Amino acid sequence: MSTLLVLWVVGPIFELPVTVMAVSSFPEVAADAAFGSPGTQVVLAAAFVMALLAAGVSWAEKQVSKTVQCGAGVVSWAAAGLVAAVMLGFLVGGEWVVFGVLLAHSAASLGVLGWLAVRSASNVPLGHPGRR
Repeated sequence: MSTLLVLWVVGPIFELPVTVMAVSSFPEVAADAAFGSPGTQVVLAAAFVMALLAAGVSWAEKQVSKTVQCGAGVVSWAAAGLVAAVMLGFLVGGEWVVFGVLLAHSAASLGVLGWLAVRSASNVPLGHPGRR
């Protein structure tokens, strides 16, 4: 599971801070941001924290309560929705589509990280259901 976890958390760790830096540094990029510059920075910073939290509770599933794991998964899904809203702002704006693509990957990664956190709380084995 650790390889799968690392594969999904690496993207948001790099993509979200790069987008935050671009939104905070360039006014023309901030013009396409869905929540404006300050709101987008807050949303993406919170999504970054949620990616780390969801990965952490999935990694240390034995030391973290099931309630915290499920909570991290659900909040990670909410963060994925907010990141998708920011992504749509960049895709509709048309000028900074590259940030929309980065955020699309981050939103998908947050969704998977949330799923991994909830899955680890329910102790469902990872793999094909027919294999034992």
